[in-house]
Amino acid sequence: MTDLDVTVEADASPEAVEAIRQRFASLERFAGRALPAARLTLREGKKHAKRPWIADASVLYGEGGRLLAAHAAGRTAIEATDAVFERLRRQLRRVRDAEVARRNEPEVIRKGLSDLDSNRSNRPEARLKPPEEREIARQRTYADAPVGTLDAVADLLDLDLEFLLFRHARTGEDVVVYRRDDGRIGLIHPQGSALADENDIVVPEPSRYTLPLTLKQARDEMDILNHRFLYFIDAEDKRGKVIYLRHDGDYGLVEPE
Repeated sequence: MTDLDVTVEADASPEAVEAIRQRFASLERFAGRALPAARLTLREGKKHAKRPWIADASVLYGEGGRLLAAHAAGRTAIEATDAVFERLRRQLRRVRDAEVARRNEPEVIRKGLSDLDSNRSNRPEARLKPPEEREIARQRTYADAPVGTLDAVADLLDLDLEFLLFRHARTGEDVVVYRRDDGRIGLIHPQGSALADENDIVVPEPSRYTLPLTLKQARDEMDILNHRFLYFIDAEDKRGKVIYLRHDGDYGLVEPE
């Protein structure tokens, strides 16, 4: 890597800094070419936060110097670096594949859906627990940065997820892309959203709930319906969230950072 700038704005051992540097420098392998410049800044935020370490990273890619950037948080400096590394790696992979293949991204997504569909039968089944015994594990799994529909679908396929909660770049709403039973990708959005016309590669679906729900109401709905997941607007902070059934039989809660 021609110019790698690593800044750690907190106490970290020389060994940790070197491990971070090596991890970040390996991005060139995924880019398939030299990266003319890259920057990684690590800082420690609130010490009592669940993920106090914050990582901001960027690289320049290609002859035109296209800027790719990512933001992530972690419990340690290494964890934050790994998270931001994965986000940049996915961006580099998509940009590189588009450049080499000179292809239309929706067509690649359709092919990805076809290739991955055969693997769905191998997914482990969730353990069965009576609803009253299920606990809720909170997970803040995505940075609150706007993303377009195609990028969100590409991340869904790249990470081999069942669903992905994200803030849409077009409307600023918290929405969900997910794998439908018919093999297509659904886009769940609030009722009345402009995203109802997003029908190129996804199937737009309005939320079944007209009004926001409390977390207790969302859990009660899951107890009754026993769906894989449930998307709702939280009555407390008005943000979109997802409660889902984990493989250990408990509920997971995905919400914005």
